[in-house]
Amino acid sequence: MVITLGFSIVIPVYNAEKYLVDCVESVLSQSVTDFELILVDDGSTDESGHICDRFALRDKRVKVIHQPNSGPIPARFNGVKKAEGEYILSLDSDDYWFDGLLERVGNAIDRFGSDMLIFRLLKGDEPCHDFFGGEKEFITQGEYFSTSLKESGMNSIVIKACKRSLFENVDISSVMSVRNSEDLIISTMLARKAEKISYIPDVLYFYRTNDTNISSTIDKNALDEYLLSRNAVWRELEKSGLDNEENRAVFNTGFLRRASDLVLHINRSTLSKEEKLEHIRLIAEHKEFVRIVKEADLSVFGTAKKIRLRLLDAKKFRLIMLLDNIRNKI
Repeated sequence: MVITLGFSIVIPVYNAEKYLVDCVESVLSQSVTDFELILVDDGSTDESGHICDRFALRDKRVKVIHQPNSGPIPARFNGVKKAEGEYILSLDSDDYWFDGLLERVGNAIDRFGSDMLIFRLLKGDEPCHDFFGGEKEFITQGEYFSTSLKESGMNSIVIKACKRSLFENVDISSVMSVRNSEDLIISTMLARKAEKISYIPDVLYFYRTNDTNISSTIDKNALDEYLLSRNAVWRELEKSGLDNEENRAVFNTGFLRRASDLVLHINRSTLSKEEKLEHIRLIAEHKEFVRIVKEADLSVFGTAKKIRLRLLDAKKFRLIMLLDNIRNKI
């Protein structure tokens, strides 16, 4: 049974010519046809803007916004401002949808009456974690935010169908410049406004891992931006009365996991040896890392992360690089 609910799909586009056609075609070929597709060309310098325009000429459901480069959060929200559908879905321009996504999401929303519906994605060959152990019609605010802190994959905006009304009066002024962890901020703001959050374990979205993905770039401010997004989550927890010690411990664990992953990412990058050392030093000397690593229980981490964090704390940067290089070759 095909349910037509009125979807608006927003795709921020920045220099995505390599994958953009596959991405857009995966939307236009859905069995549910009652939708509009809003492509936000965020100042692309390649052929992306022209590709967007060609799709708009071909299919009346496609709308195009051309704007100066502003970053992912302004691009996404500018698309939402133009949206007319009852529900908003997001898609990144180098990813694609599996067949039947709109139909399965629409059927679930029709059954549950959800303000926000969460589903799953496939990253490479690996589906993301089944966050709630099967279909769940009602997720409490407490369940959502505690899971959000523990499961970083659940924070992606691309695995959520949200009522357009959730985006109304959302203040993004303090996070406009964020280019890392922006999904966490947006998802948190929307989830706190949602009266009914539901979940289906269906894997409906393909997340492409590639060198041009925004999240794969090396940024000296990445840890600060991650903190900015995590602090946004904490403010929402405070508003919901969920700022307890248990969630604070989860918060700190997530921060250390992010620091460790950034170091690994740096060591796998094409930066020079000296550049890698400088990036790693900035993480080790970050005031929040210095504070949290002294207080946290590192036994919750696997062996590799535990060793990396202890060596970071001890300022053994060259040894970290050596061990990560050995692991990469195994």
